[in-house]
Amino acid sequence: MKGTWEPEWYRNDRQPAFIGDGPLLAMFGKKKYLWGNMPALDILQLQNNESKTYTVSHDFNLLFAASGDLRNAIKTIVGLPEGYKGECVAVFNDMDFLIVARNAIMLLIAFYFESEIAVPMIIHLWYSALLPSSMMQAIQSNIFPMIDHVCQKIKTKPGGALQAKTFEIGGRKLRITLKKGEWARLARFCQVPEGLTAEAAQQIRRRITLAPERIDYRDRALLNMPAGVRQGEMHFRHTGVLLPYGCSTRDFDTPNPTLFPSCDWSMKDNASPRDGWLFDEYMENAPAAKADEFGAIFFHIRWLLLEFCSRLRSSNISFRLFNMDARDIGCYLGDMKFDRIEISNICDRGFVGPHVCLQVFSQLLKSTSQNPKATLLMLFINAAKETEHIANPQGDVPSMVSAMKRLERYIPIDKSRINLTRGGMNTSAHPDLILRTACYDMFQSWDKYFDMFMDEAKITQFATLYGMVIKKKHTIVQPWPYKIRNQIIKKEFDVLRASSTTGFERYMELQRLELAADHVSAGFADMQL
Repeated sequence: MKGTWEPEWYRNDRQPAFIGDGPLLAMFGKKKYLWGNMPALDILQLQNNESKTYTVSHDFNLLFAASGDLRNAIKTIVGLPEGYKGECVAVFNDMDFLIVARNAIMLLIAFYFESEIAVPMIIHLWYSALLPSSMMQAIQSNIFPMIDHVCQKIKTKPGGALQAKTFEIGGRKLRITLKKGEWARLARFCQVPEGLTAEAAQQIRRRITLAPERIDYRDRALLNMPAGVRQGEMHFRHTGVLLPYGCSTRDFDTPNPTLFPSCDWSMKDNASPRDGWLFDEYMENAPAAKADEFGAIFFHIRWLLLEFCSRLRSSNISFRLFNMDARDIGCYLGDMKFDRIEISNICDRGFVGPHVCLQVFSQLLKSTSQNPKATLLMLFINAAKETEHIANPQGDVPSMVSAMKRLERYIPIDKSRINLTRGGMNTSAHPDLILRTACYDMFQSWDKYFDMFMDEAKITQFATLYGMVIKKKHTIVQPWPYKIRNQIIKKEFDVLRASSTTGFERYMELQRLELAADHVSAGFADMQL
Protein backbone atom coordinates (compact mmCIF):
# COMPACT_ATOMS: atom_id res chain seq x y z
CA MET A 1 0.00 0.00 0.00
CA LYS A 2 1.44 3.33 -1.00
CA GLY A 3 1.75 6.38 1.20
CA THR A 4 -1.06 7.94 -0.85
CA TRP A 5 -3.49 5.19 0.19
CA GLU A 6 -7.07 6.39 0.73
CA PRO A 7 -10.06 4.69 2.42
CA GLU A 8 -12.56 3.01 0.14
CA TRP A 9 -15.39 5.32 1.26
CA TYR A 10 -13.36 8.35 0.16
CA ARG A 11 -12.38 6.83 -3.19
CA ASN A 12 -16.05 6.03 -3.88
CA ASP A 13 -17.43 9.39 -2.70
CA ARG A 14 -19.77 8.07 -0.02
CA GLN A 15 -20.39 8.39 3.70
CA PRO A 16 -18.65 5.73 5.83
CA ALA A 17 -20.81 3.31 7.82
CA PHE A 18 -19.72 4.75 11.18
CA ILE A 19 -21.10 8.24 10.38
CA GLY A 20 -24.82 8.89 10.58
CA ASP A 21 -27.03 6.05 11.74
CA GLY A 22 -24.25 3.46 11.81
CA PRO A 23 -22.59 2.58 15.11
CA LEU A 24 -19.42 4.58 15.88
CA LEU A 25 -17.80 1.49 17.39
CA ALA A 26 -19.08 -1.94 16.46
CA MET A 27 -17.61 -5.24 17.57
CA PHE A 28 -17.42 -7.94 14.92
CA GLY A 29 -16.49 -11.53 15.62
CA LYS A 30 -16.14 -13.24 18.99
CA LYS A 31 -14.77 -11.33 21.96
CA LYS A 32 -11.87 -13.59 22.91
CA TYR A 33 -8.38 -12.23 23.50
CA LEU A 34 -6.16 -15.16 22.56
CA TRP A 35 -3.28 -12.82 21.64
CA GLY A 36 -3.64 -10.32 24.46
CA ASN A 37 -4.93 -6.76 24.39
CA MET A 38 -2.02 -5.02 26.15
CA PRO A 39 1.74 -5.15 25.53
CA ALA A 40 3.57 -7.88 27.45
CA LEU A 41 4.99 -7.11 30.90
CA ASP A 42 7.86 -8.50 32.95
CA ILE A 43 6.05 -8.45 36.30
CA LEU A 44 9.26 -9.01 38.30
CA GLN A 45 11.32 -6.12 36.89
CA LEU A 46 14.18 -7.23 39.14
CA GLN A 47 16.44 -4.31 38.21
CA ASN A 48 13.88 -1.96 39.81
CA ASN A 49 12.98 -4.24 42.73
CA GLU A 50 14.82 -7.14 44.34
CA SER A 51 17.88 -6.54 42.07
CA LYS A 52 19.29 -9.14 39.70
CA THR A 53 22.58 -9.25 41.62
CA TYR A 54 21.03 -10.51 44.86
CA THR A 55 18.27 -12.74 43.47
CA VAL A 56 20.23 -15.53 41.79
CA SER A 57 19.12 -17.89 44.60
CA HIS A 58 15.87 -16.14 45.56
CA ASP A 59 12.63 -18.16 45.32
CA PHE A 60 9.71 -16.51 43.53
CA ASN A 61 6.00 -17.32 43.48
CA LEU A 62 4.13 -15.63 40.64
CA LEU A 63 0.35 -15.56 40.19
CA PHE A 64 -1.25 -14.63 36.87
CA ALA A 65 -4.82 -14.71 38.15
CA ALA A 66 -6.52 -13.76 34.87
CA SER A 67 -3.59 -14.73 32.73
CA GLY A 68 -4.78 -14.56 29.16
CA ASP A 69 -2.03 -15.95 26.94
CA LEU A 70 1.54 -16.74 28.00
CA ARG A 71 3.21 -13.48 26.96
CA ASN A 72 3.60 -11.93 30.45
CA ALA A 73 4.90 -15.16 31.95
CA ILE A 74 7.38 -15.74 29.13
CA LYS A 75 8.73 -12.21 29.34
CA THR A 76 8.96 -12.44 33.15
CA ILE A 77 10.82 -15.76 33.19
CA VAL A 78 13.23 -14.58 30.48
CA GLY A 79 13.95 -11.64 32.82
CA LEU A 80 15.28 -13.91 35.59
CA PRO A 81 19.03 -13.46 36.16
CA GLU A 82 21.57 -15.55 34.28
CA GLY A 83 22.48 -18.65 36.26
CA TYR A 84 19.27 -18.43 38.35
CA LYS A 85 19.46 -21.10 41.09
CA GLY A 86 16.29 -20.39 43.05
CA GLU A 87 12.87 -21.98 42.61
CA CYS A 88 10.27 -20.12 40.57
CA VAL A 89 6.64 -21.26 40.62
CA ALA A 90 4.27 -19.62 38.12
CA VAL A 91 0.54 -20.13 38.68
CA PHE A 92 -1.80 -19.40 35.77
CA ASN A 93 -5.55 -19.10 35.94
CA ASP A 94 -8.11 -17.99 33.41
CA MET A 95 -11.88 -18.33 33.33
CA ASP A 96 -11.83 -19.00 29.58
CA PHE A 97 -11.13 -22.68 28.94
CA LEU A 98 -9.86 -22.03 25.41
CA ILE A 99 -7.08 -19.82 26.80
CA VAL A 100 -6.13 -22.38 29.44
CA ALA A 101 -6.13 -25.20 26.88
CA ARG A 102 -3.86 -23.29 24.51
CA ASN A 103 -1.48 -22.40 27.34
CA ALA A 104 -1.38 -26.02 28.51
CA ILE A 105 -0.57 -27.40 25.06
CA MET A 106 2.11 -24.77 24.43
CA LEU A 107 3.80 -25.48 27.77
CA LEU A 108 3.70 -29.23 27.12
CA ILE A 109 5.37 -28.58 23.77
CA ALA A 110 8.05 -26.45 25.49
CA PHE A 111 8.64 -29.26 28.01
CA TYR A 112 8.67 -32.16 25.56
CA PHE A 113 10.53 -30.97 22.45
CA GLU A 114 13.99 -29.51 22.01
CA SER A 115 13.97 -25.72 21.65
CA GLU A 116 14.62 -25.67 17.90
CA ILE A 117 11.51 -27.79 17.32
CA ALA A 118 9.34 -26.38 20.13
CA VAL A 119 9.72 -22.69 19.30
CA PRO A 120 8.23 -22.66 15.76
CA MET A 121 5.48 -25.01 16.95
CA ILE A 122 4.53 -22.64 19.77
CA ILE A 123 4.68 -19.54 17.55
CA HIS A 124 2.31 -21.00 14.97
CA LEU A 125 0.00 -22.71 17.46
CA TRP A 126 -0.23 -19.31 19.17
CA TYR A 127 -0.73 -17.04 16.15
CA SER A 128 -1.27 -18.90 12.87
CA ALA A 129 -4.64 -20.08 11.58
CA LEU A 130 -2.97 -22.87 9.62
CA LEU A 131 -0.11 -25.19 10.61
CA PRO A 132 2.21 -27.40 8.59
CA SER A 133 0.86 -30.95 8.69
CA SER A 134 4.18 -32.10 10.22
CA MET A 135 3.56 -29.88 13.26
CA MET A 136 0.05 -31.21 13.71
CA GLN A 137 1.34 -34.77 13.44
CA ALA A 138 3.99 -34.06 16.09
CA ILE A 139 1.30 -32.76 18.46
CA GLN A 140 -0.95 -35.76 17.79
CA SER A 141 1.90 -38.25 18.22
CA ASN A 142 3.52 -36.77 21.33
CA ILE A 143 1.25 -34.32 23.19
CA PHE A 144 -2.14 -35.97 22.62
CA PRO A 145 -1.10 -39.32 24.23
CA MET A 146 -0.07 -37.54 27.45
CA ILE A 147 -3.46 -35.86 27.75
CA ASP A 148 -5.40 -38.92 26.60
CA HIS A 149 -3.64 -41.00 29.28
CA VAL A 150 -5.15 -38.68 31.92
CA CYS A 151 -8.58 -38.96 30.27
CA GLN A 152 -8.42 -42.76 30.45
CA LYS A 153 -7.35 -42.74 34.12
CA ILE A 154 -10.20 -40.49 35.24
CA LYS A 155 -12.97 -42.13 33.15
CA THR A 156 -14.79 -43.34 36.26
CA LYS A 157 -14.42 -40.09 38.22
CA PRO A 158 -17.42 -37.77 38.83
CA GLY A 159 -17.95 -35.32 35.98
CA GLY A 160 -17.78 -32.10 37.99
CA ALA A 161 -14.85 -32.98 40.23
CA LEU A 162 -11.47 -31.34 39.69
CA GLN A 163 -8.74 -33.71 38.54
CA ALA A 164 -5.07 -32.70 38.76
CA LYS A 165 -2.15 -34.17 36.88
CA THR A 166 1.53 -33.26 37.23
CA PHE A 167 3.54 -33.74 34.06
CA GLU A 168 7.24 -34.12 34.81
CA ILE A 169 9.60 -34.14 31.84
CA GLY A 170 13.35 -33.82 32.29
CA GLY A 171 12.87 -32.52 35.83
CA ARG A 172 10.45 -29.80 34.68
CA LYS A 173 6.98 -29.82 36.25
CA LEU A 174 3.62 -28.70 34.89
CA ARG A 175 0.54 -29.35 37.05
CA ILE A 176 -2.82 -28.94 35.34
CA THR A 177 -6.07 -28.93 37.34
CA LEU A 178 -9.26 -29.35 35.31
CA LYS A 179 -12.68 -30.94 35.55
CA LYS A 180 -13.13 -34.34 33.93
CA GLY A 181 -15.00 -32.94 30.94
CA GLU A 182 -12.36 -30.27 30.41
CA TRP A 183 -9.62 -32.90 30.16
CA ALA A 184 -11.59 -34.47 27.31
CA ARG A 185 -11.94 -31.07 25.64
CA LEU A 186 -8.20 -30.47 26.06
CA ALA A 187 -7.49 -33.73 24.22
CA ARG A 188 -9.76 -32.65 21.35
CA PHE A 189 -7.64 -29.51 20.84
CA CYS A 190 -4.86 -31.83 19.68
CA GLN A 191 -7.05 -32.99 16.78
CA VAL A 192 -8.35 -31.04 13.80
CA PRO A 193 -12.18 -30.93 13.91
CA GLU A 194 -13.61 -33.57 11.59
CA GLY A 195 -14.39 -32.22 8.14
CA LEU A 196 -12.55 -28.90 8.65
CA THR A 197 -10.22 -28.40 5.70
CA ALA A 198 -7.63 -25.65 5.30
CA GLU A 199 -9.80 -24.01 2.63
CA ALA A 200 -12.89 -24.08 4.85
CA ALA A 201 -10.92 -22.72 7.83
CA GLN A 202 -9.60 -19.82 5.77
CA GLN A 203 -13.09 -19.08 4.50
CA ILE A 204 -14.43 -19.04 8.07
CA ARG A 205 -11.62 -16.77 9.28
CA ARG A 206 -11.76 -14.35 6.35
CA ARG A 207 -15.52 -14.04 6.80
CA ILE A 208 -14.55 -12.20 10.00
CA THR A 209 -11.17 -10.58 9.25
CA LEU A 210 -12.06 -9.39 5.72
CA ALA A 211 -15.84 -8.99 6.08
CA PRO A 212 -17.11 -6.71 3.26
CA GLU A 213 -19.56 -4.98 5.62
CA ARG A 214 -16.64 -4.01 7.87
CA ILE A 215 -14.55 -2.26 5.23
CA ASP A 216 -15.15 1.25 6.59
CA TYR A 217 -14.20 0.28 10.15
CA ARG A 218 -11.18 -1.57 8.79
CA ASP A 219 -10.07 1.39 6.67
CA ARG A 220 -10.51 3.75 9.60
CA ALA A 221 -8.08 1.62 11.62
CA LEU A 222 -5.65 1.46 8.68
CA LEU A 223 -5.65 5.27 8.48
CA ASN A 224 -3.61 5.36 11.69
CA MET A 225 -0.93 3.00 10.36
CA PRO A 226 2.17 3.74 8.29
CA ALA A 227 2.06 2.32 4.76
CA GLY A 228 4.29 -0.67 5.55
CA VAL A 229 2.22 -1.64 8.58
CA ARG A 230 -1.02 -1.32 6.57
CA GLN A 231 0.39 -3.73 4.03
CA GLY A 232 1.50 -6.17 6.73
CA GLU A 233 -1.86 -5.92 8.50
CA MET A 234 -3.84 -6.73 5.37
CA HIS A 235 -1.42 -9.50 4.40
CA PHE A 236 -1.87 -11.12 7.82
CA ARG A 237 -5.66 -10.74 7.66
CA HIS A 238 -5.53 -12.56 4.33
CA THR A 239 -3.04 -15.36 5.11
CA GLY A 240 -3.60 -15.80 8.85
CA VAL A 241 -0.01 -17.04 9.19
CA LEU A 242 2.58 -15.18 11.27
CA LEU A 243 5.75 -15.07 9.19
CA PRO A 244 8.10 -12.36 7.90
CA TYR A 245 6.60 -10.69 4.82
CA GLY A 246 7.35 -12.59 1.63
CA CYS A 247 7.86 -16.00 3.26
CA SER A 248 6.03 -18.88 1.63
CA THR A 249 2.94 -20.27 3.37
CA ARG A 250 2.75 -23.28 1.04
CA ASP A 251 3.44 -25.81 3.81
CA PHE A 252 0.71 -24.38 6.07
CA ASP A 253 -2.02 -26.77 5.03
CA THR A 254 -3.73 -27.86 8.28
CA PRO A 255 -6.24 -25.85 10.40
CA ASN A 256 -5.01 -24.86 13.85
CA PRO A 257 -7.57 -26.64 16.10
CA THR A 258 -7.00 -24.20 18.97
CA LEU A 259 -8.19 -21.27 16.83
CA PHE A 260 -11.24 -23.07 15.39
CA PRO A 261 -12.64 -24.78 18.50
CA SER A 262 -16.15 -25.24 17.11
CA CYS A 263 -15.31 -24.83 13.46
CA ASP A 264 -15.62 -21.07 13.89
CA TRP A 265 -13.16 -18.17 14.34
CA SER A 266 -12.67 -17.23 17.98
CA MET A 267 -11.64 -13.57 17.84
CA LYS A 268 -12.70 -10.10 16.74
CA ASP A 269 -11.92 -8.94 13.23
CA ASN A 270 -9.29 -6.47 14.47
CA ALA A 271 -7.36 -8.92 16.68
CA SER A 272 -3.67 -8.68 15.85
CA PRO A 273 -0.35 -10.07 17.13
CA ARG A 274 0.75 -6.42 17.37
CA ASP A 275 -1.64 -5.91 20.31
CA GLY A 276 0.39 -8.04 22.71
CA TRP A 277 3.88 -6.65 22.22
CA LEU A 278 5.71 -3.34 22.68
CA PHE A 279 6.86 -1.62 19.48
CA ASP A 280 10.25 -0.50 20.83
CA GLU A 281 11.02 -4.04 21.96
CA TYR A 282 9.94 -6.04 18.94
CA MET A 283 11.61 -3.61 16.54
CA GLU A 284 14.94 -4.54 18.11
CA ASN A 285 14.46 -7.88 16.33
CA ALA A 286 13.30 -6.33 13.05
CA PRO A 287 14.45 -7.91 9.78
CA ALA A 288 16.28 -5.93 7.10
CA ALA A 289 12.91 -4.63 5.88
CA LYS A 290 12.19 -2.31 8.84
CA ALA A 291 8.61 -1.68 7.70
CA ASP A 292 7.80 -5.37 8.24
CA GLU A 293 6.44 -5.15 11.80
CA PHE A 294 4.90 -8.62 11.62
CA GLY A 295 8.32 -9.98 10.70
CA ALA A 296 9.80 -8.10 13.66
CA ILE A 297 7.17 -9.60 15.97
CA PHE A 298 7.90 -13.08 14.61
CA PHE A 299 11.63 -12.75 15.31
CA HIS A 300 11.02 -11.11 18.71
CA ILE A 301 8.73 -13.91 19.88
CA ARG A 302 11.16 -16.47 18.45
CA TRP A 303 14.01 -14.94 20.48
CA LEU A 304 11.89 -14.79 23.65
CA LEU A 305 10.75 -18.40 23.28
CA LEU A 306 14.29 -19.65 22.69
CA GLU A 307 15.37 -17.87 25.89
CA PHE A 308 12.29 -19.18 27.71
CA CYS A 309 12.94 -22.79 26.69
CA SER A 310 16.58 -22.41 27.70
CA ARG A 311 15.53 -21.19 31.17
CA LEU A 312 13.19 -24.15 31.58
CA ARG A 313 16.12 -26.49 31.07
CA SER A 314 18.69 -24.64 33.17
CA SER A 315 16.58 -23.46 36.14
CA ASN A 316 14.05 -24.84 38.62
CA ILE A 317 10.86 -23.40 37.14
CA SER A 318 7.46 -25.07 37.49
CA PHE A 319 3.95 -24.19 36.41
CA ARG A 320 0.42 -24.73 37.69
CA LEU A 321 -2.63 -24.17 35.49
CA PHE A 322 -6.23 -23.61 36.60
CA ASN A 323 -9.48 -22.83 34.81
CA MET A 324 -11.83 -21.09 37.22
CA ASP A 325 -13.22 -17.81 38.46
CA ALA A 326 -10.27 -15.81 39.80
CA ARG A 327 -12.22 -15.17 43.01
CA ASP A 328 -11.98 -18.88 43.87
CA ILE A 329 -8.32 -19.50 43.12
CA GLY A 330 -7.13 -18.99 46.72
CA CYS A 331 -9.01 -22.11 47.87
CA TYR A 332 -6.75 -24.29 45.71
CA LEU A 333 -3.37 -22.81 46.63
CA GLY A 334 -3.02 -23.95 50.24
CA ASP A 335 -0.93 -21.49 52.25
CA MET A 336 0.99 -20.28 49.19
CA LYS A 337 1.79 -16.56 49.12
CA PHE A 338 3.07 -14.64 46.12
CA ASP A 339 5.84 -12.18 45.30
CA ARG A 340 3.84 -10.81 42.38
CA ILE A 341 0.17 -11.03 41.53
CA GLU A 342 -0.98 -9.80 38.13
CA ILE A 343 -4.74 -9.70 37.54
CA SER A 344 -5.10 -7.96 34.16
CA ASN A 345 -8.17 -5.66 34.22
CA ILE A 346 -10.63 -7.87 36.10
CA CYS A 347 -10.58 -5.04 38.66
CA ASP A 348 -12.61 -2.90 36.23
CA ARG A 349 -16.21 -2.47 37.39
CA GLY A 350 -17.61 -4.46 34.47
CA PHE A 351 -15.76 -7.56 35.65
CA VAL A 352 -14.88 -8.64 39.21
CA GLY A 353 -14.47 -5.04 40.36
CA PRO A 354 -11.84 -3.30 42.50
CA HIS A 355 -13.22 -4.08 45.95
CA VAL A 356 -13.53 -7.83 45.51
CA CYS A 357 -10.09 -7.94 43.89
CA LEU A 358 -8.57 -6.16 46.88
CA GLN A 359 -10.34 -8.53 49.26
CA VAL A 360 -9.31 -11.70 47.41
CA PHE A 361 -5.74 -10.93 46.39
CA SER A 362 -4.63 -9.11 49.54
CA GLN A 363 -4.79 -12.51 51.24
CA LEU A 364 -2.51 -14.11 48.64
CA LEU A 365 0.24 -11.47 48.48
CA LYS A 366 3.34 -11.72 50.63
CA SER A 367 3.58 -8.98 53.24
CA THR A 368 6.37 -6.41 53.14
CA SER A 369 8.15 -8.29 55.94
CA GLN A 370 8.24 -11.44 53.77
CA ASN A 371 9.29 -9.55 50.65
CA PRO A 372 9.50 -5.72 50.70
CA LYS A 373 8.99 -5.71 46.92
CA ALA A 374 5.96 -8.03 46.74
CA THR A 375 3.35 -6.32 44.56
CA LEU A 376 -0.25 -6.69 43.40
CA LEU A 377 -0.58 -5.24 39.90
CA MET A 378 -4.02 -4.00 38.87
CA LEU A 379 -4.97 -2.65 35.44
CA PHE A 380 -7.91 -0.33 34.85
CA ILE A 381 -8.70 -0.16 31.13
CA ASN A 382 -12.21 1.29 31.45
CA ALA A 383 -12.35 3.25 34.73
CA ALA A 384 -11.21 6.68 33.49
CA LYS A 385 -13.24 6.50 30.27
CA GLU A 386 -16.41 5.35 32.03
CA THR A 387 -16.06 8.08 34.67
CA GLU A 388 -15.58 10.73 31.98
CA HIS A 389 -18.70 9.53 30.16
CA ILE A 390 -20.79 9.64 33.34
CA ALA A 391 -19.46 13.08 34.28
CA ASN A 392 -19.96 14.51 30.77
CA PRO A 393 -22.68 12.63 28.85
CA GLN A 394 -22.43 15.19 26.03
CA GLY A 395 -18.64 15.22 26.06
CA ASP A 396 -16.01 17.29 27.86
CA VAL A 397 -15.85 20.32 25.55
CA PRO A 398 -12.99 22.20 27.32
CA SER A 399 -10.86 19.05 27.30
CA MET A 400 -11.73 18.48 23.65
CA VAL A 401 -10.60 22.00 22.73
CA SER A 402 -7.35 21.48 24.62
CA ALA A 403 -6.84 18.11 22.93
CA MET A 404 -7.40 19.66 19.50
CA LYS A 405 -4.73 22.28 20.17
CA ARG A 406 -2.20 19.67 21.27
CA LEU A 407 -3.05 17.44 18.32
CA GLU A 408 -2.38 20.30 15.89
CA ARG A 409 1.34 19.92 16.64
CA TYR A 410 1.37 16.35 15.33
CA ILE A 411 -1.37 16.36 12.67
CA PRO A 412 -1.80 19.93 11.35
CA ILE A 413 -5.07 20.68 9.58
CA ASP A 414 -4.64 21.15 5.83
CA LYS A 415 -7.81 23.10 5.04
CA SER A 416 -7.06 23.09 1.33
CA ARG A 417 -7.23 19.27 1.33
CA ILE A 418 -10.39 19.11 3.43
CA ASN A 419 -12.12 21.63 1.15
CA LEU A 420 -11.61 19.17 -1.70
CA THR A 421 -14.18 16.79 -0.21
CA ARG A 422 -15.74 14.88 -3.07
CA GLY A 423 -19.29 14.48 -4.32
CA GLY A 424 -22.06 14.72 -1.77
CA MET A 425 -19.84 13.51 1.05
CA ASN A 426 -20.05 15.36 4.36
CA THR A 427 -16.84 17.22 5.23
CA SER A 428 -16.70 15.28 8.51
CA ALA A 429 -16.03 12.13 6.48
CA HIS A 430 -12.76 13.43 5.06
CA PRO A 431 -9.95 11.02 6.02
CA ASP A 432 -7.87 13.83 7.54
CA LEU A 433 -10.69 14.71 9.95
CA ILE A 434 -11.50 11.06 10.71
CA LEU A 435 -7.83 10.56 11.53
CA ARG A 436 -7.82 13.53 13.91
CA THR A 437 -11.06 12.46 15.59
CA ALA A 438 -9.59 9.02 16.29
CA CYS A 439 -6.68 10.68 18.11
CA TYR A 440 -8.57 13.07 20.43
CA ASP A 441 -8.84 10.61 23.30
CA MET A 442 -5.06 10.25 23.35
CA PHE A 443 -4.75 13.88 24.49
CA GLN A 444 -7.47 13.93 27.14
CA SER A 445 -6.63 14.68 30.79
CA TRP A 446 -7.48 11.22 32.04
CA ASP A 447 -5.78 11.74 35.41
CA LYS A 448 -8.65 13.84 36.75
CA TYR A 449 -11.26 11.25 35.78
CA PHE A 450 -9.27 8.42 37.32
CA ASP A 451 -8.94 10.49 40.50
CA MET A 452 -12.73 10.92 40.47
CA PHE A 453 -13.12 7.15 40.11
CA MET A 454 -10.71 6.59 43.02
CA ASP A 455 -12.72 8.94 45.22
CA GLU A 456 -16.14 7.59 44.23
CA ALA A 457 -15.10 3.96 44.68
CA LYS A 458 -13.10 4.72 47.85
CA ILE A 459 -10.21 2.65 46.56
CA THR A 460 -7.68 3.97 49.08
CA GLN A 461 -10.01 3.26 52.00
CA PHE A 462 -10.77 -0.25 50.80
CA ALA A 463 -7.08 -0.92 50.27
CA THR A 464 -6.41 0.12 53.86
CA LEU A 465 -9.28 -2.06 55.06
CA TYR A 466 -7.57 -5.10 53.54
CA GLY A 467 -4.13 -4.21 54.84
CA MET A 468 -2.94 -2.88 51.50
CA VAL A 469 -1.24 0.37 50.53
CA ILE A 470 -0.99 1.94 47.08
CA LYS A 471 2.64 2.36 46.05
CA LYS A 472 3.62 6.00 45.57
CA LYS A 473 6.33 5.04 43.11
CA HIS A 474 5.71 2.28 40.59
CA THR A 475 8.52 -0.22 40.10
CA ILE A 476 6.95 -2.59 37.54
CA VAL A 477 5.17 -0.40 34.99
CA GLN A 478 4.39 3.32 34.79
CA PRO A 479 0.86 4.32 35.91
CA TRP A 480 -0.01 5.69 32.44
CA PRO A 481 2.44 3.91 30.10
CA TYR A 482 0.61 4.82 26.88
CA LYS A 483 -0.29 8.40 27.68
CA ILE A 484 0.84 11.19 25.36
CA ARG A 485 3.53 13.08 27.28
CA ASN A 486 3.95 16.83 26.77
CA GLN A 487 7.32 16.55 25.05
CA ILE A 488 6.60 13.47 22.96
CA ILE A 489 8.13 13.62 19.49
CA LYS A 490 6.23 13.00 16.24
CA LYS A 491 7.76 9.54 15.72
CA GLU A 492 6.66 8.38 19.19
CA PHE A 493 3.18 9.78 18.61
CA ASP A 494 2.88 7.92 15.30
CA VAL A 495 3.82 4.66 17.03
CA LEU A 496 1.16 5.16 19.72
CA ARG A 497 -1.64 6.08 17.31
CA ALA A 498 -0.87 3.02 15.19
CA SER A 499 -1.14 0.74 18.24
CA SER A 500 -4.23 -0.69 19.92
CA THR A 501 -3.67 1.22 23.17
CA THR A 502 -5.85 4.22 23.95
CA GLY A 503 -3.96 6.32 26.49
CA PHE A 504 -6.50 5.85 29.29
CA GLU A 505 -5.11 2.50 30.50
CA ARG A 506 -4.12 2.97 34.16
CA TYR A 507 -1.95 0.58 36.17
CA MET A 508 -1.92 0.53 39.96
CA GLU A 509 0.66 -1.19 42.17
CA LEU A 510 -0.11 -2.15 45.77
CA GLN A 511 1.72 -3.75 48.67
CA ARG A 512 0.47 -5.66 51.70
CA LEU A 513 1.41 -4.31 55.10
CA GLU A 514 2.39 -6.66 57.91
CA LEU A 515 -0.64 -5.90 60.06
CA ALA A 516 -3.36 -6.87 57.61
CA ALA A 517 -6.84 -7.17 59.06
CA ASP A 518 -8.17 -10.72 59.10
CA HIS A 519 -11.72 -9.71 59.81
CA VAL A 520 -13.17 -6.85 57.83
CA SER A 521 -16.91 -7.14 58.39
CA ALA A 522 -16.87 -4.31 60.92
CA GLY A 523 -15.03 -2.12 58.46
CA PHE A 524 -17.62 -2.83 55.77
CA ALA A 525 -20.36 -1.60 58.04
CA ASP A 526 -18.70 1.82 58.24
CA MET A 527 -18.08 2.17 54.52
CA GLN A 528 -20.75 3.06 52.02
CA LEU A 529 -20.29 3.12 48.27
